[in-house]
Amino acid sequence: MIIQVIGQSFDVGESLTEYVKSSIQKKVEKYNLDIISMNVVFSSAPHKKVSASIRAQIKGSEIFAKAEDDDAYLAFNAGIADVETQIIKISEKEKFHK
Repeated sequence: MIIQVIGQSFDVGESLTEYVKSSIQKKVEKYNLDIISMNVVFSSAPHKKVSASIRAQIKGSEIFAKAEDDDAYLAFNAGIADVETQIIKISEKEKFHK
């Protein structure tokens, strides 16, 4: 799986990048889906907030989630929780269709 962390008008430090990569591996890889890539884009949002957009390409579908918060880590956590919920739904559908 390819994990890409990008900052648009936002400085993504090494610690945030490592946090994102380790969180994705812990939360997403346990579902045994054929995940091709995950892109995480951090950008500045209005009112001094940070926006985290997460796009996951899974064999046969694509998942997208976006979250905003005052802290980049909290924005990412909210977004990855939404992605994890969508991945659970996809994995349950695959179990029933096999």
